Amino acid sequence: MSKSLHPEIKQFKSFVRNNPHVLRDVKNESKTLQDLFEEWKLFGEEDDIWDSYLETSENEDSEEKSEEKNKSDSTKDIDVLNMLKKMNLNDLQHHLGQFTTVIGSVQELIGQFKQQQPSQTQTPPPPERPSSFFGFRED
Repeated sequence: MSKSLHPEIKQFKSFVRNNPHVLRDVKNESKTLQDLFEEWKLFGEEDDIWDSYLETSENEDSEEKSEEKNKSDSTKDIDVLNMLKKMNLNDLQHHLGQFTTVIGSVQELIGQFKQQQPSQTQTPPPPERPSSFFGFRED
């Protein structure tokens, strides 16, 4: 013999399916489904009490996301440290020396171009401004 559920229970189940955030206190074991059902029956689906469940749920979600971000940041730090441990410092010093030599060569080349250009390109003097914008009134 199977009993069919009471219509109010079916409506409550539908409400919970559409608003899973209301189950937060049940998961935390601070309330039972019976307590939630009684609140739902007393206040109805449209009451502001359910918004408080949603806001708290969103705050918990944002806290979880920030914790995950902190974990991923610390994982990145560990990865960088492991990479530095594996690095051969002699090779790094050799490559930095080569890089410094290349930068010096580029600076020298730019300096040679700058010495050749001043004679070719001179900036023209600024145009003369009249002493007064209203020169026609001067006597």
